[in-house]
Amino acid sequence: MLYMAECGFTDPAQEEAWNEWYGGRRLDELLSVPGFLTSQRFKAVTPVASPYVAIHTIDGPGVFTSKAYKAMSGGGFQGWQRYIGNWKRNLFTGLGIAPGVAMEEFLAMTDGLPEETQRLGIRFTWLQNAGLDGSVPQRGIARLDAAQARALGPLSRFPLAIYAPLSPRKRSGVADAATHRVP
Repeated sequence: MLYMAECGFTDPAQEEAWNEWYGGRRLDELLSVPGFLTSQRFKAVTPVASPYVAIHTIDGPGVFTSKAYKAMSGGGFQGWQRYIGNWKRNLFTGLGIAPGVAMEEFLAMTDGLPEETQRLGIRFTWLQNAGLDGSVPQRGIARLDAAQARALGPLSRFPLAIYAPLSPRKRSGVADAATHRVP
């Protein structure tokens, strides 16, 4: 199951420090929670309302009610909360493990319909919403190389966002267990 947290950040003067905290200590904290298997952060290179997205592989929604998750302040942004805008959290089924997007690759996401994406020439994996905010019923995701990202970027009329990785995909020690192989 994939857990996606999307948000904006409202204070450019604090943004670099926030990215250092979130991409380092915060992802490590999340991955220490039993049930969090992988995490990777991205920032949009196309205009979107929530330019930051973190994609986590989790065992299931039970991780959000666990003692370990609650003990590390759950999904909050701790002292950064006042700078967070347009925050959305969604759970998705359709992939067991989030794809690792290499630092030279890009991630495309669309909340459009699968039939509409066929003309783009990109193979999207379609995810179904399984909870939390439920802000979108389904979402398509695809890994892109740089040439594909450049070609898709100008398609502003299509509901498509392109993201660059802010960090490599991080894995918890559990992610390599026999039941959860991470490619």
